Amino acid sequence: MAATRATLARLAQMWGRPEFMDPAAEDDLFSHLDSFAIVELLMETESEIERAVGRYVPLASESILDAEKSPLLRFQGWTDYVAGMVAHG
Repeated sequence: MAATRATLARLAQMWGRPEFMDPAAEDDLFSHLDSFAIVELLMETESEIERAVGRYVPLASESILDAEKSPLLRFQGWTDYVAGMVAHG
């Protein structure tokens, strides 16, 4: 999903974190972002999705901050999670 990549690239630039500008599918975001950055990524991705699909899709869940289950443990996991929420939300 392009929205996840575009949002992360924009935030990476704001954060001064070039390593997140073009993440690989297996890159672990969860271990390298603090909780404030994760919340910002979540909120900015929700805004980007709303602009793209014309409706609000909530992405927050208990799993986001779970060190064992977070979709952010892999960038592809995050992308798949967001796409699933858009499809079913």
